[in-house]
Amino acid sequence: MDVVPVVKRFAVLKEVLHLLFPMVLTMTLELSISVVDTIMLGHYDALHLAAVGLASSLWMPIGCFLIGATFGLTPLVTRHLHGRQPKLVNLYMSQAVGLSVVLGIVAILLTVFLLPHFARMMATEPETRDVSVAYLYIFAPALPMLALMTAYKNLFEAAGRPGFPLMVASMGLLLNILFNYVLIFGRFGFPEMGAKGAAIASCLSLYLAVFFFVVYDKFWNKHPLFTRIVWRYVRQFGILLNVGMPAGFAFAFEVGLFSSMTWLISSFGDLALGSGQIVMSYTSFLFTPMMAMSAVTAIVVAKAMSKEGVDGVMKRLRVIVMLGLGYVGVCFVITQMFNEQIPYLYSSNAEVVALAASILLISSCYQLPDMLQTVFTGALRGFRDTRSSMIAFGVSLFGLSMPLGFWLSHYSPWSETLSLRGFYIGLGAGLTLLAGILILRFRFVLNRYKGKRISSPREVA
Repeated sequence: MDVVPVVKRFAVLKEVLHLLFPMVLTMTLELSISVVDTIMLGHYDALHLAAVGLASSLWMPIGCFLIGATFGLTPLVTRHLHGRQPKLVNLYMSQAVGLSVVLGIVAILLTVFLLPHFARMMATEPETRDVSVAYLYIFAPALPMLALMTAYKNLFEAAGRPGFPLMVASMGLLLNILFNYVLIFGRFGFPEMGAKGAAIASCLSLYLAVFFFVVYDKFWNKHPLFTRIVWRYVRQFGILLNVGMPAGFAFAFEVGLFSSMTWLISSFGDLALGSGQIVMSYTSFLFTPMMAMSAVTAIVVAKAMSKEGVDGVMKRLRVIVMLGLGYVGVCFVITQMFNEQIPYLYSSNAEVVALAASILLISSCYQLPDMLQTVFTGALRGFRDTRSSMIAFGVSLFGLSMPLGFWLSHYSPWSETLSLRGFYIGLGAGLTLLAGILILRFRFVLNRYKGKRISSPREVA
């Protein structure tokens, strides 16, 4: 047996895991903030849980667009750092600051003036409607910080320093648990605020996270990454927007599909909304490592193309896909075995739990195509090919998932039996189509780059 290929494969695995483990933990901790909100509100009041589920379904597509718009940093920063032109990082981070502020202000205006009208239309109970609207008003000012925090996190991870984002996520989770406990239930002399307290807690956590990043990189980091703001590019963020905008739309499309399902589910009643929020929270928690795989894929693909070319890309992609297959296999077994017990972590309402348990059986079956589409989206982002992912997301999720799900739930011969479960079957079909399209697109891009390397960082700029 030849030892050299084995050693090379081990080196690639080590490179991937060095980035993957901290990023999985970071994203898991960040998402745990939402899980904590859901668990605490589920044990506080079922209508408050439904209200936050409705409000989250409305602002999440906007928030995810902001997050996705900063994804363009990853391939650009990676190639400049490894191409020994670190000063150009200031250019892109200055653009990220401008982009976060401008898009964040637009997001605040939409969340305050437009989304409450949708919340009022979709909620069936007066209390759910009022709490949802109040949640949106309170949380809106945090949206620019969501984009800026993601930009800083992408910067550190692209530089191969995932440790500090992990520390920030840990501190953010601990603070959010404390803030939630105090404000939701009214402890230590604070008033009992329910969902409004959860909104304040999340808002404070995001502002503190950005504060930690700025202070650390400016005063404590021995090798600062973002050394100065280039004011010209704060106003002119076209380069970053060109790569990030399609990625933002693609990410918003995917989350928007889940949000759209929540809106459609609202017609089945507020308890169904609570069940949908439980499923979304749990599946989002399982999806977190896949998101980390996507981010790692974008980084290692951009790095490999600047140093080794297509062969280096394929070595790393094979390792990531094998890790993904192992992960979704474990998730499938756990969800199938404990589908009836998992919802009790979020709520004690027997009707909400029973409905959520039946949906979890369906959701566990589409985790494989979900993993594949996530990994190959990251691979295409490493090649700066984000428009094709955006188109594929739009076609698959809104061209197949929603129409099929709506038909299955309302007009198919099995509509009475399936009820809102039909929406999740449609989601699985759309994700399968999406994974197939992205794999084919990646093979096309790979063939185009065969025998080539992106060796000059100036090609990116």
